[in-house]
Amino acid sequence: MTDLLKTIAVLAVVVWLLRRKVHLGTVMVAGSLLLALLYLTPPLRFLFGVRTALVSPQSLEMTATLVFTMIMENILRTTGTLKRMVESLSELLPDPRLVMAAMPAMIGMLPSPGGAVFSAPMVREASARLSLPADQKAMINYWYRHIWEYVSPLYPGIILVAGLSHIPYQRIVLANAPFAVSVVCWGALFCFAGIGSIPAAAENRTGRGRALRTFLFTIAPIVATLAAVVLFRVNPVIAMGSVTALLYAGHRYRPSAILTSLRESVSLKALFLVFGIMIFQETLRVTGALDGISRFFAASGLPVLLIITAIPFLAGLMTGLTIAYVGITFPILMPLMGGDPPSLGLLALAFGSGFAGVMLSPVHLCLVLTREYFEADMSRVYRRLWIPQTLVLAAGAVPVYIFS
Repeated sequence: MTDLLKTIAVLAVVVWLLRRKVHLGTVMVAGSLLLALLYLTPPLRFLFGVRTALVSPQSLEMTATLVFTMIMENILRTTGTLKRMVESLSELLPDPRLVMAAMPAMIGMLPSPGGAVFSAPMVREASARLSLPADQKAMINYWYRHIWEYVSPLYPGIILVAGLSHIPYQRIVLANAPFAVSVVCWGALFCFAGIGSIPAAAENRTGRGRALRTFLFTIAPIVATLAAVVLFRVNPVIAMGSVTALLYAGHRYRPSAILTSLRESVSLKALFLVFGIMIFQETLRVTGALDGISRFFAASGLPVLLIITAIPFLAGLMTGLTIAYVGITFPILMPLMGGDPPSLGLLALAFGSGFAGVMLSPVHLCLVLTREYFEADMSRVYRRLWIPQTLVLAAGAVPVYIFS
C-alpha cells in the first residue's frame, strides 16, 4: 500500500505542475527527485540512475532516433516533398479524413520513439483547408500512430509477451486483434467528429496515375527506412542516418545549408523533454516503486480480473512504455492467469490494459511531442482521448470470452 500511495502522490504532483504550464522536462526531473526522496534513495544511487538514463545504449539509441526523425522531417518539409506527398495522397484518397488517418498509421509501422513528431506535419498539411482546433489535430495524429503496437512483431512489447508466456506470437496477435480493430473504428467516430466529407480541391487534380507516381517518389525515403529496418534488420539509427545523408546528397545541400538544417531541426527543448522522461523512468526502476505496487496487488486478495487490469494499467500510466509495463508486471501476473501457458484471453486483457495506461500516460513521448507540435492544450487532448481509449480497452472482453 505504501508504494501505491507514494507513486499516486508523485503522479498527482506531476499532473498539478503540468496544469500550471511547467515544461514537461522540468516536471519529470522534479517528479524524479520527489520519488527518490519518498523512497529515501541515496544521492549517489539516484545520480547513478540519472547517468544510466542518459548514457545507456538504449537511451542513446532512442535519442539518436528522435534526432534523425526531426532532421528527416525538416528536409522533407523545407524541400516541399512533404507538401507534394500530402497533395498526391489527397488525389488518391480524396477525403481528407482518410489522408489524416493514413499518414500517422503508415509512419506508425516504424517503431520509432516519439515517431508521432514525423507524421504531425503531414496531418497539419492534410488539414490545411479545414478549420480544426489544435487538440483535434493532435488527437488524430496521436491516435492513428498507435494502431500497430497491439499486433506488429516490429514492436518489442508483443515479442516480449510471447517470450514470457511461451505462447506463439501468431496466437497473441489473434487475441489482440480486437484492440487494433477497435482503434480504427472508434477513431473514425471520435477523431473526426464534426468533420464532413470534403473533396480535394479541383485545381490539384492531376490524374490518379501521376498522383500515384508522385506519392511513391515522395514516400520513398520513409519506405526505404522501413525496408531497411523490417526486411534487412538494420539498426534504426543507422537506417535513418543513412537515409538522411542520402536526402542531403540528393537535394544537393551545401555544408552551410546542412548546418542550417541541423539548427532548425534539433530542438534542445524537445531533447530536454526526452531526457526528463528517461530520468523519471529510470528512477521508477531504481526505487522499485512499480515492483512494490505489483506485489501489493498480487497479495491483496482482490478479484483476479481487477488485478490483471489494474497493475499493467498503472505501470503503463507511470512509465509511458509498453516494454516497461510488460517486463515489470507480466512475470508477477502470469501465475494468476492459469499457469504455464497462461490464459490467452487474460494475457490479451493485461496487454490491452497496460497499453491503455501508456496511451493516457503524461510521460508518453508521442503524446508529449504531438501536443508540443500542435501547441494544443493537454487537458483538451485528454478530454478527446479518454472515452475512445476506454472503449478500446472494453474490447478486451472479446478475447477473455473467446479464449478463457
